[in-house]
Amino acid sequence: MNKTRILDVKYALTQILYFASFSALMGYASVYLLGQGVSNSLIGTTLALVSIIAVFTQPMAASAVDKKVIKLQSLVNIILIGTVILSLCLYFFELPTMMLLCVFVGIVTFMMTVQPLFNSMAFLFEKYGIQINYGLARGLGSAAYALASAVLGYLVEDFGTGVIPLFYIIGNILLIIVVYTYVVPKNQQHLVQHEQQNKEETEQKQLSFFQFCALYKKFMIFVVGVVLVFFTHTIINNFFIQVITPIGGTESQMGIAVFIAAIVELPAMAMFNIMRKKINCARLLKLSVVMFALKHLLTFLATNIFMIYVAQVLQIGAYAIFIPASVYYVNEVISKQDLVKGQSMVTVGITASGIIANFAGGILLDAVGVYHLLMIGVVVSVVGGLIVFGSIEKKKANVME
Repeated sequence: MNKTRILDVKYALTQILYFASFSALMGYASVYLLGQGVSNSLIGTTLALVSIIAVFTQPMAASAVDKKVIKLQSLVNIILIGTVILSLCLYFFELPTMMLLCVFVGIVTFMMTVQPLFNSMAFLFEKYGIQINYGLARGLGSAAYALASAVLGYLVEDFGTGVIPLFYIIGNILLIIVVYTYVVPKNQQHLVQHEQQNKEETEQKQLSFFQFCALYKKFMIFVVGVVLVFFTHTIINNFFIQVITPIGGTESQMGIAVFIAAIVELPAMAMFNIMRKKINCARLLKLSVVMFALKHLLTFLATNIFMIYVAQVLQIGAYAIFIPASVYYVNEVISKQDLVKGQSMVTVGITASGIIANFAGGILLDAVGVYHLLMIGVVVSVVGGLIVFGSIEKKKANVME
């Protein structure tokens, strides 16, 4: 019992350290790369490239573990060690722009690849009979992201952008130590992996991608709406410093703004189960896309940093509601045998949106400027919201409760 408790604490610490490091890496990606003289277009292209690579590396890493090529714990630490080595190169050496970007792509790819492995780790622990409080751990991760963003904003103002790689070097070294101390029941690991592999093989015998699209046409239209809504969401998040600089914003104020958005997610997500008992998921999704549009509109209209802070508060009804509501919504409109594909379609839609937003956002930022980029973003967000409204379905009788 005592060992289980210790493992629960270690897992929570893993989420805290990971998301604190990730806030420095992705939350301040534009700040760091701009400080290195990289253009907006190149920043956008770089972030888009990372998303594309991660689409392939994440399933490859999971497959390596499932096929017993490498143990999960070992793979996580190898990836983290690679991240630290590349981060040290950024911190200690002045690299040419293209080499710097290649190293940066490697670091972000590693960090994005390891994230689902941490989720798998929690799942494996539960299969061993060890109960991990994943919800609490993930919530603490969000809080760590928020706090780290706020602190890092002040550090960047005082010490410059060079401090950013140091932040995730320290975070990942501590993360390696924590993961290394995990004690995984080796005698059960192969049985669990074999069971998961059999489950995946069974799922793969279900509908193909095109058959799924043909059967769930309205749901796929919903996914298109999600892509458009998250297009603007991603642009604002990844080019945040460029968004607030014209209205007098600074790195420390950006950190505070990110902190506000991340911290307001916690109560909304914690209360979601209560909300969905009173309001169905279809209505909650409609509410979330309206809040997304309002958040994007207020960001566009902002003339000072206070208005940005107010816009960030709207995250409580936008992202914080959409993520859990979309999971339950899929369960309500997709048949049980197709649930895995249904859930993955939403994830793929958000990932695809990130790729498009990062690539197009950087180019548009250089071509038309912040004002017109945000104006385009508002239009795209509203159109996406209207598509979501038009494609939302009522709960079907033949799906799981």
